[in-house]
Amino acid sequence: MKNKQKFILPLVVVSLLGATAVFAAGTGLPIGTITVSPSAPTALSTMTVSVPISGEAPSEVRVNVEECNGNTGICYPDIQNVTMPLVSSSIYRTDVTLKHSDATYITIWVVAKINGVWQESAQKRVNLSTTPDGNGGDGNGSPGFELVVLAIAIGVSVVLLSRKRRK
Repeated sequence: MKNKQKFILPLVVVSLLGATAVFAAGTGLPIGTITVSPSAPTALSTMTVSVPISGEAPSEVRVNVEECNGNTGICYPDIQNVTMPLVSSSIYRTDVTLKHSDATYITIWVVAKINGVWQESAQKRVNLSTTPDGNGGDGNGSPGFELVVLAIAIGVSVVLLSRKRRK
């Protein structure tokens, strides 16, 4: 009798683990990686959100965008829920306009209704840029009018110093 128990217990454990692995592999989410363009939008700007969805075509796809202020730790309660139309083979895309001027980051996730069941993607956090060009205020990376101001300041300093030495 003990030999049968030694054989049955490992068989049951292996069977349960195998069934769990098959179930987990079969329920993989078809929702791909969410992309945002521009990659670091500014507050109050319009951004484009796109996501690939594989497998069975969903009857409805929506993107949720939650705006938050990291300085205060507050997320705004008016989460946007925007429909995403199919734009090409399995790619869904839409434009979303942000609403809060003091938001510092957004959280995005996609929900898709597949065979009557809503499936949700992983959440993606996107930090918002503080400058309209999204690269720290450098514009196109070339020097700007600050050099003109610096040259004028140096010129005024030279003129003032030369006058003091003449007196």
